[in-house]
Amino acid sequence: MEIHIDEYERDSNITFVILHGVGGNGRLLSFLAVPLARAGYNVICPDLPGYGYSRCDKRVTYTDWIETGAGIVADELTKSRKVFLVGLSAGGMLAYNVACLQQDVSGLIVSNLLDNRDEEVRIYSAKNKFQGKYGIRLAGLLPSFLRRFKIPIKMVTNMNALVNDKEVLEVLLKDKRGAGSSVSLEFLISMMNSSPLIEPEGFERPPVLMVHPGNDLWTPLHISEKFFDRIASDKRKVILEGAGHFPVEEEALLQMEETILSFIKNEANW
Repeated sequence: MEIHIDEYERDSNITFVILHGVGGNGRLLSFLAVPLARAGYNVICPDLPGYGYSRCDKRVTYTDWIETGAGIVADELTKSRKVFLVGLSAGGMLAYNVACLQQDVSGLIVSNLLDNRDEEVRIYSAKNKFQGKYGIRLAGLLPSFLRRFKIPIKMVTNMNALVNDKEVLEVLLKDKRGAGSSVSLEFLISMMNSSPLIEPEGFERPPVLMVHPGNDLWTPLHISEKFFDRIASDKRKVILEGAGHFPVEEEALLQMEETILSFIKNEANW
């Protein structure tokens, strides 16, 4: 497996590792990575297995995503004084799982926390209610060789709600290395059937910041709050006013940047 990484090196003692979801890739995270790099921090944005320019010679599962994130963080912890994990969309729960394995990270920042064990979460995430209720169960009945087949991610998710700007959405859906990509049924089954590595009541570190879009037409606030409210560690929630699921709105981006910078300065004891 060869993981492609977009890296913004600033010779800082603080590094951000930003993880995308099922509609993204590393370079798409530049909307957040660039402001953080301009503020003087190192930023790493990997293309997770199956996305972007990463190359995989094996069948990808959700475990590969977790292990990829954990490996990058482990490497950064040997070089940096502080590491902050950031996860957007489905990358939020991914970052949570990585933090479960790498509890020496200084903070966890997420836009969403989607617990796929919850049927309501699955319904919102899926293309339609039927897929949300029965799709993964039916896919789980398929023989192993059929699970290798790839299908466009937009066929099984509500990708039309990825961003609230229709022109931007049209561009993103054409990206064959991101929102327009195809994934194996095996990967989808493994992700949707996954459980958090630590239940939220037992998650005592690191501190958590959730910067949730205020106008998220895909995964509304309350389905992330179901999980977030149960987290035991110190936590804070900020609503990005007027922001869609993928927050491209200028005011929301500025609010996100300011909130994150304030959070890390506090957690880095500055």
